[in-house]
Amino acid sequence: MAQSLSTAADHEIEHVTRLCQRLEFFVSQPPLKVRALSQGESNQSFYVSTAHDEYVLRSYPVGSDICRHQELRCQHAAAAKGLAPAPLCLNNHYQVMLSEYIPNGVAFDYTQHGSTLLLTALAAFHQLSVQTPQLEYPRYLQQLIKAVPTTFVIEPLLLAALQRAATKLQLLSADIVLCHLDLHAGNLLFAADKLWLLDFEYSQLADSSLDLAAVSLHFNLTEQQEQLMLAEYVGYRGLAELLEPLRSKLFLAKQLYCGFCWLWYLAVPGYEAQAKRWQQRLQHVE
Repeated sequence: MAQSLSTAADHEIEHVTRLCQRLEFFVSQPPLKVRALSQGESNQSFYVSTAHDEYVLRSYPVGSDICRHQELRCQHAAAAKGLAPAPLCLNNHYQVMLSEYIPNGVAFDYTQHGSTLLLTALAAFHQLSVQTPQLEYPRYLQQLIKAVPTTFVIEPLLLAALQRAATKLQLLSADIVLCHLDLHAGNLLFAADKLWLLDFEYSQLADSSLDLAAVSLHFNLTEQQEQLMLAEYVGYRGLAELLEPLRSKLFLAKQLYCGFCWLWYLAVPGYEAQAKRWQQRLQHVE
């Protein structure tokens, strides 16, 4: 599902191999090969092959407060519509999830692969019916702030701007859908002329403008490209009346998304550079 990491430590491979041997899923098909795949900031992924098939094993950090059953429901729903690899096994005791492996995949490139693949997939994902909590922007903002170590001083003016954006977006006419909320290239796999959505740990009900803001920010869209994106997206949703409200909300959504990323990285040791980058992006949102 991603590019192999040649620098993966041997002990990690050995650990995952032993872990697979303890999973009931592999009793009838012992793993033949295990190798590391590109890793996210909070999870590690590994390729596992057996005599029967190929799989991806995602390993979660101990003590994570993410609801994995909610993640599983979202991925199941997306997979049923051909938008995601099928999840096969969730084991909370060992903190792992197994999914089908998509061969020959590369990270999605907005310019090279085109907007249509991403926006049609996003519009379809937004129309899935999955029971999840609804993201409350002011409340989530406070959760992120509380998680930041006291050694970091959060700039008051930026924080005030985020709080205003959270309140304003909460009050505007909402288009509440199942949002992915982590739409960067590493979670978008292009394979065999098809786009696959990956990693649904943050997926929940929220305003569609947040996912569109993520697309704009992660792929560095120009203002003209943003407007084309919004028009194309509402066309795939079949709701032309969404266009003007989305245009009015996109700036606030971009502010919030930058702020969420900034504060999230501030709370993770070793990611000061990423936090600084998102802080700078927040300061220059247009």
